[in-house]
Amino acid sequence: MRLNGKRIVEVMEEKSLTEETVCSRTGLYQKSFQWIVKEGFASEDAAERIADAVGLTVGEILLPEITGNVENVIEFVKDSERAAVTFCQGRYKSRIKKLAAERPEECQIVAENQDGSLCAHIPVAWIKINPTKQLSEEQRREIAERFKRR
Repeated sequence: MRLNGKRIVEVMEEKSLTEETVCSRTGLYQKSFQWIVKEGFASEDAAERIADAVGLTVGEILLPEITGNVENVIEFVKDSERAAVTFCQGRYKSRIKKLAAERPEECQIVAENQDGSLCAHIPVAWIKINPTKQLSEEQRREIAERFKRR
């Protein structure tokens, strides 16, 4: 999700909330929170936790999708080694461009479409389904405390 980092910071200042307070409420590491605010990208879960921590709705911190295209696609045939991917989100497009530059033998950009999306071929082995951990409030607090001790 694309977040309005400036709006988050404004509300934090209005409500005298520190990064530490927001991180404690969300269970996010401070570096992760800073990256989210700076880059403007977060998972749906993180966006919900941040919005709740600063007293807003998710809709109040979201940025509109500027391309109009909201489709991300991963396609591959069973037992194949290569997948075709299409991304409209900037963070995925940036990642694919970086991988194509670093590892051209494995990652090839096929097209950059008029709607702003990017199509590429990547190894199927790169595709992972990685669910986020579901933590209780107590577990989030414990993680935040451990991080603060470092």
